[in-house]
Amino acid sequence: MKTCTKCAARLPLRFFPLVNGKATADCAPCRNTDRRLRDPLRPLHRDQVQIRLNNTFNLWHGPVRRVLLRSHA
Repeated sequence: MKTCTKCAARLPLRFFPLVNGKATADCAPCRNTDRRLRDPLRPLHRDQVQIRLNNTFNLWHGPVRRVLLRSHA
């Protein structure tokens, strides 16, 4: 068992990868999280049909608001 220096979790040695023949001080989940935060996100695929449906819905029903409609009576 070894303690990760980033998340302070006690994990088996198999969770600590070897880099240049030496065991790392941070665990594999921490390293994966760091890599995911560094890498840019892929661009989103634009679905033209969904865009047209959203625009049509917004024309008919207007934008969605979180405030409740109140009666003026």
